[in-house]
Amino acid sequence: MNGLLVVIPASKKSVAFPDDLVKKLAGVTLIQRAITLAKSIVPDNQIMVMTDSEEINLICMRQGVVSYFDKELCWLAQTVSALEIMPYLNSCSILWHDLMLLSPYAPLLRAATLRAAFERYCDAGAKLLLPVICSHTNPYRQLPLSLKERLKKRDEVLTIESSSFSITSRSILETESESKVRPLAFELDEAPIEIRSYHDWWICEKLLNRRRIVFRVIGHSAVGMGHISRCLALAHEISDHEVYFVCDTESFIATTKLAGYDYWLGVYKPEAIEQAIIDLQPDIVVNDMLNTDADYVFRLRDAGIIVVNLEDLGSGARVADLTINDLYDDPLLSGERILWGHSWFFLRDEFQDALPNTFQKRVNRLLITFGGTDPSDFTRNVLPLVAPYCAEQGIAIDVVSGDGYSYKEELQSLIAGLDAEVTYTHVTGVISRIMENAQLAISSNGRTVYELAHMNIPAVVLSHHDRERTHLFACEKNGFLPIDIANRPEHDSQILLALKRLVEDVDFRHTLFNNMYHHDFLQNKHKVVGQIQNLLHRVS
Repeated sequence: MNGLLVVIPASKKSVAFPDDLVKKLAGVTLIQRAITLAKSIVPDNQIMVMTDSEEINLICMRQGVVSYFDKELCWLAQTVSALEIMPYLNSCSILWHDLMLLSPYAPLLRAATLRAAFERYCDAGAKLLLPVICSHTNPYRQLPLSLKERLKKRDEVLTIESSSFSITSRSILETESESKVRPLAFELDEAPIEIRSYHDWWICEKLLNRRRIVFRVIGHSAVGMGHISRCLALAHEISDHEVYFVCDTESFIATTKLAGYDYWLGVYKPEAIEQAIIDLQPDIVVNDMLNTDADYVFRLRDAGIIVVNLEDLGSGARVADLTINDLYDDPLLSGERILWGHSWFFLRDEFQDALPNTFQKRVNRLLITFGGTDPSDFTRNVLPLVAPYCAEQGIAIDVVSGDGYSYKEELQSLIAGLDAEVTYTHVTGVISRIMENAQLAISSNGRTVYELAHMNIPAVVLSHHDRERTHLFACEKNGFLPIDIANRPEHDSQILLALKRLVEDVDFRHTLFNNMYHHDFLQNKHKVVGQIQNLLHRVS
């Protein structure tokens, strides 16, 4: 950026409020932020601060940048034009061709934005560049209109000039001050907040204190969707910070699900995802991808990134800054920074206001659900097995499948041929509403069992794979009857016998109900978020 002089006007007589330029915003003064920004795009000898303040003049001296100091210096407004600056530059010994006027009141401006603007200015051969913001708005019209016209929304694009910076050619400042000049408009991707009040200051401070959090999430037919829902629940709680989601190309279900949210999403090949995460320069990475490797965690930490792992039994669990294994009550690894057990399990938001069941002697409804993907297709195996018995007992069946379930049409055909009362729901964001009406369930051995425990619903539990078999929360002392499906074909009779026992043995079902009645997971999310926030406080 040769030939560019960056001028920072810093008059304490033209301020938003007293001492705003030397008051610390998120730990750094406005004038220091402006000088640091200027230093990131041009050498120190191409920066000039114009001020009436001895304090600011001293800051400039210590920062090694030129300052024009005059106690009588005064501008009538907080924003200053290049023409107002020009008379003070005539005695300037700095050789310059173009002038960038940089406001210290736009602390969210980024160096990349200024570089892009100057490159655009040069490529276009412009004499004047002004940053603009395009805003969608519904302008007020004072003209008399019919009620229909008055109430009709008019979404118009309004282009607003920003005072955060400008670029001007020396030639037009010296020779064409009275001539008409067509400016080059440079549209800003994000509107830089310009501090004009304490309210603006507060917003800027909140934004500057944000940290970047990257969630690395998996989600495909083999592992289900619990990782996605867990990380989304956390992301919704830490909206004060920048939240990014990252998936590999094999996690097609996660990618599809996350694309429907307003979070930044990056999808990378498995061999490229690690470097992509590092390139995002996050403050914290939350890995919800099952077992991690220690070398992977060390590489993240060597890049200055704090690492949090969820549901991790790999070597990376021991060396992460924090690992939370909420689905394992008994420690399976040694490590001082690993938290274990259901006291760390948290519910999705829909359960916050859900009404847990009270005990009923008669069973009226049975819930059948096997997670977001049901990779074993338990639904089509179990439903015809229990439907005749439920019809005989007058028990209605609610079947719920997730958006990763691959046999929706086949299941619908199966249900149509059953002589039982079956209600089928494919993808629901309110399964808690269905649980409020169920007295029993048959489910997989994932996060659903904790939701059932919260809702006081005894259940027959099947594990999809070996990893789910290590989830030991689903046991009689917590209100569940686990069935080992490794003994197939015996498991069919075991499932039916377990269901009959729960329906017909009221005392036994009441015992299971009481075993889960004491579980309360409502406060656990705040505990997990608190752990992450404590780690964020370590970021300078």
